[in-house]
Amino acid sequence: MVAEWDRRSEAVTGMLGAGMAVPPSRAVMVSALGEARRAVRERRERGLEIGEWLDGEVRLRGVRENAAVLAVLEVPEWRDGVAARYRGAHPERADILAAVLAVIG
Repeated sequence: MVAEWDRRSEAVTGMLGAGMAVPPSRAVMVSALGEARRAVRERRERGLEIGEWLDGEVRLRGVRENAAVLAVLEVPEWRDGVAARYRGAHPERADILAAVLAVIG
């Protein structure tokens, strides 16, 4: 169980810091992911469009973009489309994306 938790933590941390010369602090990562998860949950509960929200978030490159993508990847019906879109936008991050998909899917 510990090894599984470590793989998940490593994959999530790698995703949140992807593309940044200096990865953000763990506190910034946790905060960004928490905010993104809340936003996705609230939009789903209210029947609002997730894609529109995600489009706005990915324009803000960095931890906020990565957190938004990760939060939406956690929604099974959005996973494949968002993964393909992220892979197309950031082909150099394919390994990081694959690691995340392996632990959330």
